[in-house]
Amino acid sequence: MSVHTSADVHPAATSEELVARAVALQPLLRKHAGYGDLHRRQPDEVIAALTEAGLFGLLVPRRFGGQQANLRTLLTVTETLAEVDGSAAWVVSLGAVAGWLVGLASEQARQDVFGEDPDARIAGSITPTPAQRVDGGLLVTGRWPYVSGSPHATWAAVGALVPDDAGTPEVLLCLIPMSQLTVEDTWHTVGMRGTGSHHIAAEDVFVPAHRTIRLSDIADGGATDGADEVDDRPHTGSVLSLSILSPLLGLARAALALATEKADAKPLHHTVYHRQADSVGVQIQLARATLALQTARLHAEHVVDELDAAAARGLRPDYAARAHIRAQCGYAMTHALEAVNVAADLYGAGGFAGSSPMQKVWRDANVIARHAGQNATVGYEVLGKALLGLPERISPTV
Repeated sequence: MSVHTSADVHPAATSEELVARAVALQPLLRKHAGYGDLHRRQPDEVIAALTEAGLFGLLVPRRFGGQQANLRTLLTVTETLAEVDGSAAWVVSLGAVAGWLVGLASEQARQDVFGEDPDARIAGSITPTPAQRVDGGLLVTGRWPYVSGSPHATWAAVGALVPDDAGTPEVLLCLIPMSQLTVEDTWHTVGMRGTGSHHIAAEDVFVPAHRTIRLSDIADGGATDGADEVDDRPHTGSVLSLSILSPLLGLARAALALATEKADAKPLHHTVYHRQADSVGVQIQLARATLALQTARLHAEHVVDELDAAAARGLRPDYAARAHIRAQCGYAMTHALEAVNVAADLYGAGGFAGSSPMQKVWRDANVIARHAGQNATVGYEVLGKALLGLPERISPTV
């Protein structure tokens, strides 16, 4: 089996070039803005363009056709896409992280996934389903919920719960071709409808041992076969938290832009103001929302810079640092959502007309902010216990 190099598919690009590609895709995303709400998935044309731009491979090793970019690039690219379509940004963000996880697998597994198709798109869910150990691997039967990007994925990275040699349950990440899985049409939501986050199911699917990864290896610092090419030092939970947060930052920026534009052109009804922009109340609200987004972005940028800097030094964040990152991402999420909600208040009832882009931004942002992986209160508890030196760990993803 031959392995494609990056030169065969997507020549390695700088961070600036990748962000520029995201900007260049905004008109296409805008053109198809209503498709996701109607069909609950991304249109084929958008997926093809995102793939051609190399965005699903942001964190995939260059040797396998990916960009092997840093987390700062992931943050900026997905934020840029989300300014126009939160669902498209979400699919890219989580797909890129799934590609990163595959990059940590065995050489044979990486060749299985990327060797014949450097543009492989991976959907994932670490929620484990029970599996059975058999000769040479695992036999998996089960369902996984909320698998974003599943309609266009070619592979899935999914969790399986099996006993280790001592009989203790452990979670393995299994790499399975989507051709061996079933996508169940279950994604019916108010927001983020275009993510195609359906359930997927397996029935008696054999997963060879070389296509499994112990989640503890990548969560707690164990060695992985792909460590020479993919930066495995960022903690899995930290990367996942970041990937959930980044689309919301772009949505908040879009909401503020919409509110600012309207304030200059529309009256403040039932007042003396012919322009909303002349109202001190509007000015204060806009300032408050802008500062809330800036607060969120400062925390997000601090997280990516800390993770990228640690990776460059060959270091892995310890538990105290990971607890801080988890809390920071949740804190940033609440402030980004505040920016969206204040912007929607400024925009007014007209923003909830079906034809208004504000209502879609508002719906998408409020759905993202309820993701279990970003429960801010949980993050605060995790950090508080760490600061007080309490040994209890309440979240396995930290």
